[in-house]
Amino acid sequence: MLRRVSMYMLLLMVLTYSCQQQAQAAVEPTPITSLPDENWQLSYFNEPVFNSEVAVLEAGDRINPPIILIHGLGQLGMKDWFSVIPTLAKNYRVIAMDLPGFALSSGSRGRFLPTNYAHVIDAISKKYTNRKSIVIGHSMGGAIALRYTELYENSVEQLILVDAAGLLEKSAFIKHIASFEFGDYIPAPIQKLIDGANKFSSSMIEVTTKSSLLTDFLQNNDYAWNLLVSDSNNMNAALSLVEEDFSQAVSQISLPVNIIWGDEDNVAPIRTGKVLYKQMRNARLQVIQGAAHVPMKSHNVEFMRALEIALNQPITDKYTLPNTGENQGVLNCKGLRNKTYSGHYDEIVMDDCDNIKLINISADSFKFIDSVVNIENLSFANKDNQIEFKGSVATITNANISGHNVMLISGSRLDMAGVSIKSTGDAVMVANKSRISVSLSDISSPQYTGIVHGIFYPKNQRLIGQ
Repeated sequence: MLRRVSMYMLLLMVLTYSCQQQAQAAVEPTPITSLPDENWQLSYFNEPVFNSEVAVLEAGDRINPPIILIHGLGQLGMKDWFSVIPTLAKNYRVIAMDLPGFALSSGSRGRFLPTNYAHVIDAISKKYTNRKSIVIGHSMGGAIALRYTELYENSVEQLILVDAAGLLEKSAFIKHIASFEFGDYIPAPIQKLIDGANKFSSSMIEVTTKSSLLTDFLQNNDYAWNLLVSDSNNMNAALSLVEEDFSQAVSQISLPVNIIWGDEDNVAPIRTGKVLYKQMRNARLQVIQGAAHVPMKSHNVEFMRALEIALNQPITDKYTLPNTGENQGVLNCKGLRNKTYSGHYDEIVMDDCDNIKLINISADSFKFIDSVVNIENLSFANKDNQIEFKGSVATITNANISGHNVMLISGSRLDMAGVSIKSTGDAVMVANKSRISVSLSDISSPQYTGIVHGIFYPKNQRLIGQ
């Protein structure tokens, strides 16, 4: 049976590889024959990590403070920043590049891990400037910028993350991550072929995140990786991205971090930005209303306004959970659908309730039975009661939870991000088989203190060996 599954997965990879190769052959990136501004300079740099030629663009006076721009997935590469560079070049020395394997830079074999790309950024920084830089990363480039700042903090003045992708536990953001991104017209037959490749790509990544067999096979077999993944740049970068854990970087970076996000981003939903804002030491979040995944292009005026604030105004505020106000008694939801609640309650009971939103919520006791809930900004502090989930599906974004035996989970699926738990007993107990995804969270208890980031399938046990 194991061999049959392995062969099926291998066949799926071959089909994905073949389809993507056809699509890429049909849409080779068009070289930049002339730059938008005659004062911009384009050169090539032989970077030492992948031993490839990297296209590097410089704009602005060299005596000005340096800004490094890091792009995300897609063969547009640095062109995603072209609407931003003219304004930045007035007061900064701008350094943008096409990462190895993308756009004008040469193709290269190997794993496009954010850590490897961070080392490439370091080589570019040392070649083109010897000063501390402001580092701005978009999408996958945000993850790379975060890793670069963690590894080379002495080379960074401040970090700016724009709709950063890949920072939550991988099952929480898997959809659409390998999508091709194009800005120019593409004939309908070619677009149909690309759409097919995109569907294969998304399916491929989702399979790898759910199957440790396939993930281990790819991650531990260089030959298989090079044969099936390495030549497909988006797949290579996307699969490499989901395998990295950024929880230590998020908790350790103390430099100023500005977070800019489109509130309608479906590729890297704003949930990630909200979690970063809570969990990072010195952060500010600016939300661009109506913007999707590439706000600097779709909402350039609003984006430049947010960027100006990020560059020129110090961070003075610190994230706190909202005050939930006066006690509203008991909230008892029975068989209701599509409801939203806020505020403080003595007790909250959800029984057979679907699509319930609890926003800016607190209570002395929570019970969720056979319900589907989305919780954001939860406060719970009670040594005598628990938060209980039985047969329920819950998404929790940003929570401060404290007590004795704090959470009891039975036959439920939870997706928690930005959750801080302080317990004098057992932080999370699981009575029956459940699935718990935890992103950028932390626990303090007698049995375990530290960061929690991963996916767990516990049954009749404490979570993560507490």
